Amino acid sequence: MLFKFERQKLTIGELKSGKINQNILSDLESRVVKFIISWLAGQKEFAMPTSGSTGTPKETHLSREALQYSARQSMEYIDPTGSYQTTLLCINPDYIGGLMVVIRALTHDLDVSMVAPTSRLADVLGKECYDLVSMVPMQVQYLLDHHPDTLLQFKTILIGGAPLPHEYIVKLKSLKVVRCFQTYGMTETASHIALKNLTDGDDSFEVLGDAEIQQDNRGCLKVKGSVTDHQWIQTNDVVELTDPRHFRWLGRADFAINSGGVKVHPEILEASLSSQLKMPFFVAGLPDASLGQKVVMIVESPEPVTLDFSHISQYSRPKEVYYSPGFSYTPSGKVNRTETLKKLNL
Repeated sequence: MLFKFERQKLTIGELKSGKINQNILSDLESRVVKFIISWLAGQKEFAMPTSGSTGTPKETHLSREALQYSARQSMEYIDPTGSYQTTLLCINPDYIGGLMVVIRALTHDLDVSMVAPTSRLADVLGKECYDLVSMVPMQVQYLLDHHPDTLLQFKTILIGGAPLPHEYIVKLKSLKVVRCFQTYGMTETASHIALKNLTDGDDSFEVLGDAEIQQDNRGCLKVKGSVTDHQWIQTNDVVELTDPRHFRWLGRADFAINSGGVKVHPEILEASLSSQLKMPFFVAGLPDASLGQKVVMIVESPEPVTLDFSHISQYSRPKEVYYSPGFSYTPSGKVNRTETLKKLNL
């Protein structure tokens, strides 16, 4: 097993013995090395920050057992024959998605190559091929738009952090030699608890391992299993349960808009508009005297763009479009909707 950093390669033995040249490691690489050493020493609990996409980031504590179980269930689902040997770390390891790349490598003896997290992955990748990689949608979209052949360097791609727009799912399916999964999970569930096979065109997530799922009275998902230390975790994700092991994700309850008595899930509307825009955007609800809330659209652009709402029902159709030269983002790279709206004084 080998950890390949930009200027140094380290074996497990060298990491255990401390034979590391810290002077040639970046700050991010040093934090990864510190975590690996803690893991190899048998540390039982790890503090992890949440993404902060729906509020103030907070810290949660995850047991070693939950993290190991998450890694094991993912690898058994993705690689049931145990043939994978390499993985790439190209997302921020300070958050659960990136950290699990390292833990899956440690628990399944994978060689890890690490590059600096960037949306322009083609600029930092060589010609090496990898069995497994985790990416965020921004990275996948950039490669599909500018360097689609780069994606052929991967056997399996896990896409997490946010839904991938439909037009990019269509593009991914054309890469028949690559398997792509959308992940569902959060820090509190030790990364993903369900996967959706985008390559096969699945529209539902399949639950992994012993995770149990239910809905509360709002239709929001509850999760319990080894990854939650067998405690129920209540989410604000509105879902449709198709059977005890599968669900469709509809959107966030805290983002839902009540416009004239009709409930609009922004994420569903965003998916239907995604093919028209290359830049980040989101849908939100603003106070309205007659409707209660009106549907609006916020686009990260210094100038107006042409949009076609003719296929959107009158109840869901955005009533206003606002433009921002720069959105606010969380430390993990997600759009911070609340702060962006504040910047626009909306």
